[in-house]
Amino acid sequence: MKIKQYASFVLTFIGSVFATLASDFTDLRFITVDEPPVNYLSQNGVVSGYTVDIVNHLQAQLGFVTDIEVMPESRAMHTLEQDYGVVMFSISRTAEREHKYHWLAHVISKRWAFYSRHDSKLTITSLEDLLDSNTVGVIRGDIRQSWLKEKNARYLVELSEYDRAIEMLLGERIDLLFYESFGIFSTLQKLGYNSNRVKLQFIANESDVYIVMSKFAGSEKLANKLKKHFAEIKTSDWHKKHTATWQAKLNMLGIADAWVVDGVLHY
Repeated sequence: MKIKQYASFVLTFIGSVFATLASDFTDLRFITVDEPPVNYLSQNGVVSGYTVDIVNHLQAQLGFVTDIEVMPESRAMHTLEQDYGVVMFSISRTAEREHKYHWLAHVISKRWAFYSRHDSKLTITSLEDLLDSNTVGVIRGDIRQSWLKEKNARYLVELSEYDRAIEMLLGERIDLLFYESFGIFSTLQKLGYNSNRVKLQFIANESDVYIVMSKFAGSEKLANKLKKHFAEIKTSDWHKKHTATWQAKLNMLGIADAWVVDGVLHY
């Protein structure tokens, strides 16, 4: 019992020290996942995307530059839950996650959908029918994986990255891939495939996606400062231009629809 109490005291003390040291934001660690078009590694290795631009703008406004680390989804979520002072983007807000993190800024809302090969003969009439008889690819650690398990999906194929998932879908090793519109088409383009190689089969859900920060002793004050800065960015002329530019950029692709509501990009 004493050992547990001591360990708890140490963790609280370390968290409090970190909160004090990170009051100027320079000790924050920024992490993301490879999920275009909002955050991804470009072909020349530069971290890019709609939300990346917002995070870079925040850093410029606050007068510091910290590298953004790109990592697999499962590792990113583990880092967010275990380490102090981690800012991660972008993740879906759910009831299960609500009290785990500081929700700093709502940046996008996106529809989750199932995609098949373009020549698939599948006829989808319901989500239950889809999940009962088809192999579905999903990224390990992604919120969509948990969502599918809650729906008792029978034939899940858990993968580490979307590049591999696309190759498996086109190679007929899975029947469906659970993703979202611009993400799947961006990945196809990166791999050198035309967007007509896949077909939308079923839209299953929509999620609100946020920039978040890990919780630790004394983190509330730091989180509130970041929320305030993000709120100011959201009402700025820069942000209006930014969202309008990305909305137009995505719609010009002619593969899906993007729109903006209250400063939040939807697709």
